[in-house]
Amino acid sequence: MEIIERLSAGDPEKKKYYIRLFLDTLEPELENLRGADIASNQEPIRAILHKLKSQVQTIGAREAHAIMAQHEQRIKEGGQIDQAQLDEVCRLLSELIDNMQEQLK
Repeated sequence: MEIIERLSAGDPEKKKYYIRLFLDTLEPELENLRGADIASNQEPIRAILHKLKSQVQTIGAREAHAIMAQHEQRIKEGGQIDQAQLDEVCRLLSELIDNMQEQLK
């Protein structure tokens, strides 16, 4: 969350603004991942991972970024991820979202 701290320059209202911007992206994409059909074409999953990995890297979620990058690359190279791997990504995103929502209180 260090990027949000820098962007907001200590202003609590700006911090909330930037957190909401990130949440506006993360929350719908998490739902898209949860609803993804893992058994079919995984290209839509790869596209979501690609989009989200940049977002989570920006806010300093290094573990989530690394896992998403790994899964994205696997799909890009013609492989697949399984349900447990997708669930792990969803869990990490959910925790990140929960942490960000706590910052809004």
